[in-house]
Amino acid sequence: MQNIINEREQYYKLVKHNASQHIIFNLILISVFILSFVLILPFIQYLVLENYLQGDVYNDGREMPYSIDEKKNFQKTDYLTSWAIDIFKGTSNEARYWFNPIISLFAPLSLFSFWFTLVISSLLPIKIGLIRHKIEREIINQLDKIHYSIYGYYSDERNKELEEQILNAEPCDIHSIAEKWKVRTEDIKHLQKAIKWKYSNSIYKLLHPWTGLAFYLRFYFTERYGNTILGMVYIGAAVLIIIIGLRGLKFIPSTQPSLVFFALGLEFSVLMAYAMIVMYSKSESDDEYEVRMQENKSTFEKLNSKDIENLLRVFIKKPNSKSENKN
Repeated sequence: MQNIINEREQYYKLVKHNASQHIIFNLILISVFILSFVLILPFIQYLVLENYLQGDVYNDGREMPYSIDEKKNFQKTDYLTSWAIDIFKGTSNEARYWFNPIISLFAPLSLFSFWFTLVISSLLPIKIGLIRHKIEREIINQLDKIHYSIYGYYSDERNKELEEQILNAEPCDIHSIAEKWKVRTEDIKHLQKAIKWKYSNSIYKLLHPWTGLAFYLRFYFTERYGNTILGMVYIGAAVLIIIIGLRGLKFIPSTQPSLVFFALGLEFSVLMAYAMIVMYSKSESDDEYEVRMQENKSTFEKLNSKDIENLLRVFIKKPNSKSENKN
């Protein structure tokens, strides 16, 4: 009993995150956001605005009139917050637009930085890798569930045996193992990939960055944060409707499209996040299977030994009664 208590104490130490993991994760997130922002601005300026749209971009700090026709109302340009863009020059549609890169690109760059940080954090050592820690914690949780359903208690030693058995299982044996343990076959397959990823070298993890993340998304993130992401989709749609409505009422000038870009980028980002949730979440058939397993488990837990004995007698008597009728 004392061994089990000690094992559980070690387990709780493992699942508890430390401050350094959160600090490093946030530092990576901020660094990736800044780096991606710095790298994407020249791409937008030279390839999109100047080459593709044949426009002139002014963002070097000079003061420019608000519109091409005006000779007053000067505004100062800035590389990070205020670009003056002249497009359709020499035509009747010639116009000057004001573009704020930070507002326009904040949402999609935040999403990209977040997912990239997830990958980096999953590849770091467990002491400093927040997502690596979460992935290995969830592997232990799933092994605990299987072990508890088989033996009725927790044991790290038995978990290691289950881990080795799952890792060494051939594809043709996974179905029989799942049936024996009363676990979904797909769950065993995902668990096997995650265990293999856990014990592989850094090169394998680098070549298969989504293996561990897919396991974490399927068994933890989608179940806990799926509704939150769906709520954010509706919030993004509401923000988009309001901003597009204000633009239609001309409260937002057509020459300042940064807020519209922000709303579109926000809705795009939350829809992409929700798409990832849907891709890696369990299917409806998996949920129905889990419900049936829980119902069967609760049913058998309610039956006492006398009830089980009576049920066995019923099944034993039925063949005898049929044979007597034949005679």
